Amino acid sequence: MVMRIPADARFIRPVRLAVGGLASMLDVTVETIDDLRIAVDELCSALLETGDGSALELEISSFGRSLRIDGTTGAGVGEIDEDRIRFSRQILSVIADSFGYEVDDGVVRCWIERGLDDGLDDLDGGIDLPPDEAP
Repeated sequence: MVMRIPADARFIRPVRLAVGGLASMLDVTVETIDDLRIAVDELCSALLETGDGSALELEISSFGRSLRIDGTTGAGVGEIDEDRIRFSRQILSVIADSFGYEVDDGVVRCWIERGLDDGLDDLDGGIDLPPDEAP
């Protein structure tokens, strides 16, 4: 799923809802959905705070029993608030399996990956499709 939102914190909510909806389709716990929503907040906040005001591009993908969120925007010219980034890293270290942040060639890139194995019986790798709809 790909989303493009304005560089405005009011538009983070639809991203949170989309990620929560996708996660619920993957049959994960409410706690995992809450963690993913917090991760979206941190990722989008980092993009907003370090970006140049251009739109945020977000790609949300699931593979196996993991969900990955990649975000990009144009890099701003101001200084990065290292304390804020350190705080985000502390939060993400608890709720994400892996995450990253970089500024390269005028683009800010953030990503988060979270496994969805929460002790569920159905660990076959995603949404169950009827046989005629399976890829």
